[in-house]
Amino acid sequence: MTDKPAGQAWTDFQPIRDVSDIAALESIPLEERIVCWDINTWLRRGCFAQPDKIALTYYPAGNPADTPQTLRYAEVGARAIQVANLFHELGVRSNDAVLLLAPTLPDTYSVVLGGMARGILCCVNWMLDPDHVVELVRASGAKVLVALGPTPGYAIWETVQSIRSRFASGTHILSLALPGHTTLPDTDLMSRAAAQPDQQLRFDPARDADAVVAYVHSGGTTGAPKLVKLTSRGIVHKCWTVVTTMAHGKDDILFSDMPMFHVAGLVSCAIIPIVMGMSLVIPTPMGARDKIFIGNFWKFVEKCRITFLHAVPTTLGTLAQNPPVNEDVSSLRDYATTGSTALPVDVARTIEARLGIRLLMTYGATEFTQNVTQAPRDGDPRYGCAGIRNPYTEIRIVELDGNGRILRECVTDEIGAVIVRSPGNTPGYVDPVQNQTIFLSDGWINNGDLGRLDADGYLWLTGRAKDLIIRGGHNIDPAVIEDALRRHPAVALVAAIGQPDAYAGELPVAYVQLREGASASEAELIQFAQGHISERAAVPKEIHILAEMPLTDIRKLAKAELRKDAVRRVFDRVLRSTLGPDIEISVMPHDVHGIAVTVTLPAIPEQGRPDVERSIDQAVRGFTTRVITVWK
Repeated sequence: MTDKPAGQAWTDFQPIRDVSDIAALESIPLEERIVCWDINTWLRRGCFAQPDKIALTYYPAGNPADTPQTLRYAEVGARAIQVANLFHELGVRSNDAVLLLAPTLPDTYSVVLGGMARGILCCVNWMLDPDHVVELVRASGAKVLVALGPTPGYAIWETVQSIRSRFASGTHILSLALPGHTTLPDTDLMSRAAAQPDQQLRFDPARDADAVVAYVHSGGTTGAPKLVKLTSRGIVHKCWTVVTTMAHGKDDILFSDMPMFHVAGLVSCAIIPIVMGMSLVIPTPMGARDKIFIGNFWKFVEKCRITFLHAVPTTLGTLAQNPPVNEDVSSLRDYATTGSTALPVDVARTIEARLGIRLLMTYGATEFTQNVTQAPRDGDPRYGCAGIRNPYTEIRIVELDGNGRILRECVTDEIGAVIVRSPGNTPGYVDPVQNQTIFLSDGWINNGDLGRLDADGYLWLTGRAKDLIIRGGHNIDPAVIEDALRRHPAVALVAAIGQPDAYAGELPVAYVQLREGASASEAELIQFAQGHISERAAVPKEIHILAEMPLTDIRKLAKAELRKDAVRRVFDRVLRSTLGPDIEISVMPHDVHGIAVTVTLPAIPEQGRPDVERSIDQAVRGFTTRVITVWK
């Protein structure tokens, strides 16, 4: 490693307009661009390159009028060293996990940096029910668990206390306090860490490129533990990629409003900004889930001079309908990124029209250490697509056989399985049994998504071969819903799928076939699900009872048919309320879009049709599903 400060070699930005610019970047070997593959070295240099610079600005309640707490980089770095030294004293070594159950606070960063420095950081959704927390602690083998202490409005500490007897013996439990709240003297992490050296680590922190430095839960906010291993190489590559494709620099000021238990929150709201020495604003511990913060979003942008906008589609949909009024948001760049679920084209166009900001869609996954595609920052965003591949990342569209083997390459614009090879690819899951369904030969990963590549190399996602339901950025394993409903004595068969939603992208719904001679109402089954599904986001919004479930030729549940039915039901409700009863709705596969809704309308004079078509566009503007109008 040279003595150049972190980021100096990463700020000679070239235009990125299309895939030819990506290829030009790749003319220099990646090993010549990245001079060190140890993420902890980059993080330490990020902390101490500008020690007096404000690193974190924390607002306690989503109100920009509050007086914030600030921490300079020297303080962030010193606290991280102390926390890492404490973990070392507690027996954590490089292959041991430190599990974090807490919202985003200034001291959350101490745990993130200290945990990665000494062991393997494992951030977990603090809203999970006790049984899931127990399983994740066991799966990770955590030696230390850090949780938010007793705090009004949060049940995290109470959850931990209710299950601590189920942890392995010797598991250390430490608490974090919200700034200004009472600490627990016996367990308070920062009080105990304060006794440790703050300038020098008490261990050799060096990690090689392939060392595992983080586990991220990818099994959804519900479901059995599925922890993805992230390596130092993967995270460093992602730092370089995001900084390069987004032209980030040390003068950027970003919101830290995404949870650390999500790969995008961990990488883009913590690791990358610190590596680059940016300034971060924590607008509330709850981040974008806090309605007060979202209501004050543009006021925060003005006060804190936020330079870059990144948000999930659900947040962007709200912001598009509530643009700045008198706030000065000129600090924002003229491009922003989004991901997680498909972004309605209308939202992108509204934000561009009202703010002059182009929204660059991305595609990624925890298994890829965040995104692997992005719409080019200096080129055509092609709203509705997932952009072009990132540098040093390969994407193919292939046909797979029933055993997951590659049969052939798909041609331009042909839908197939999206497979990815990148330095950011995970080496696997903590449970090796889970690796069987994702890894192909020669380092390629099949993450279960379907899509096509157009003639210019843009990726268009058309569906998922896997069943995961993505509700506003929350991953929901349908098995959780199905397992719960199977416990009902009247249920014979059940299938849970994602139903299109204009706000959340998808909502969970379930289809049920009752046992012969049994009876149950849809309302009764929803009430049963509410009592047996621990994560509120996973409770199905609707349950449809069918006389007979559709099955495939090999007698498996035909979820593709159920998805089409769910789409039909949604668009039938939306469009009949707008157009009246004399319409026909059909849902069919589409060669380009994967699935499309056809609306057949009664014949009317030509001059009246544009008004009707505009009303259809208005009614479906929040959806990403393709709608085709046909006149009788």
